[in-house]
Amino acid sequence: MTESSSDSSDALSRLKNQPSAPAEPQADETVESDVSAVPVPERKTTKAPKEEKWTLRDRFNAWLDSFRGPTQDDIEQAIANTPDRIQARWQKLQDDRRAARLAEARAQQLAAEVEEARQALEEQWERESERMAELEYEQALEARRRQQERETQALLRAARRLESDDIPRPDNRPMLQQPDEYLSDEELFERAQQNLPEWQRLDRIVNKARSIEAETPSPPPSATDEAREEAEDFVLPFRKPVTDNPDPKQLDGFRRITLSISWVLFVVVGLFSLGWLGPWPSMIEAHDGLYGGSTSLMSMAFWHVAAWPLLWVAMLLYTLYQWAPSQYSAVRNRTTAWYVSNAMLLAAATKLLAHFQDVGLEVITSIAATVLLARAVGSLNRYTERNAKERFLVDMPIGAFTGWMLIFSGTTVFTAMASWNVLDLFWIPETVWAILAIVVLLIVLSRLTLTGRGRMSIAIGFSFGMAAIIGTRLFGEDASFILVGVALLGSFVVLAATENRRYQISIAEKQAIEHLVYADDAEDR
Repeated sequence: MTESSSDSSDALSRLKNQPSAPAEPQADETVESDVSAVPVPERKTTKAPKEEKWTLRDRFNAWLDSFRGPTQDDIEQAIANTPDRIQARWQKLQDDRRAARLAEARAQQLAAEVEEARQALEEQWERESERMAELEYEQALEARRRQQERETQALLRAARRLESDDIPRPDNRPMLQQPDEYLSDEELFERAQQNLPEWQRLDRIVNKARSIEAETPSPPPSATDEAREEAEDFVLPFRKPVTDNPDPKQLDGFRRITLSISWVLFVVVGLFSLGWLGPWPSMIEAHDGLYGGSTSLMSMAFWHVAAWPLLWVAMLLYTLYQWAPSQYSAVRNRTTAWYVSNAMLLAAATKLLAHFQDVGLEVITSIAATVLLARAVGSLNRYTERNAKERFLVDMPIGAFTGWMLIFSGTTVFTAMASWNVLDLFWIPETVWAILAIVVLLIVLSRLTLTGRGRMSIAIGFSFGMAAIIGTRLFGEDASFILVGVALLGSFVVLAATENRRYQISIAEKQAIEHLVYADDAEDR
């Protein structure tokens, strides 16, 4: 019994584990078993079929499967039609752009035609207004003339009543009838009788005053009138300042850097050549004192080296002012900085050559530096200073440097002549050559100082060197009173002329500032 029950249990478990077992057993189905003795009772169960469950993933996949994808033929057809489709779209884009350009051109043309029509209409209105104004003016003049004729007739009738034919002229009498009045002939006659006696009296007074004025001679012009006329005719001897700076360029920065480097070399070489830096002696002691005070009549006293530190400071002010924002692209700096930069380098080379050789090559560099500085002064004359700061920081340093190099170049020439033993050139005494050299230098100095407002800085730089020459000619070994007299007289004349020019221009600027005329304005007239 136990064995049969275990067999039936195994059969039932196999039936349950079979996946393809029917959900509902048939009534006539019998289960075969190894144990045939034990009958299996029929199960009458009414179990409902199990429903299939759809997850979210299944629904999404089913939704994707619902779309009909392109076939291979569709893809091949689309690829084959792509160039035509792109060409069609490009053509449509070009047509749209062409249509937009045409529409814009038509709109612009229409706007231009509308503007032209508006201007033509405005011009027509202006012409019509002018014509109407002229017509109204002519009508008013004609009406006034007719009214004056009526008033003249009324005044003549009134004068005959007074037994007189003297009546004021129409331009010397007011109107009897006011603009807002409309008087008849009788009313005009009554008003003429009232006003005529007073008008006749006033007319006689005016005529008498005119006759007296015609017979009286005109008074002579006063000193004030003459000064005013002279002020009106005064023309400043320099050009109008250039107030606007041009656009900055890259070369402007390079110019300032180059100028700064030149100043540094100018100072460093000066320190070495004067014996203040390095193992070498001073320039005055080199070559047995060739640049001492007794070499020639144009040699300077030993204290002339004090001019170089002053020039270093002056040129430092000029160089630093180049870096100011207002001077970055100033026309005056563009035209003068290159001259000054090269002049400083040549001046440094002059001191080096004077220190390390005695052939006289420093004459070339000193004269070249003087010529460049003279060109810089000419540039300052073409572009006048705009304010007092530019005059102090640009014109004065360049002027002092120019005056000093002018007299120092004369010293280098005579020192070179002494080294060549040709001071008595062509058997002419050295004194004559020295006097001629001073006269030439004074003439060149006057041509430089009598420009602009009067460049006193050039005269001061020159006078410092001239004082060193005069001092050693008076108290040195090689004295020359004739040379001293010529130098003193010429320097005094140049200084006086320069100061007189400065004074005259200053007075003219203060007293007649509203009548100033610059030299370039006078040329344009």
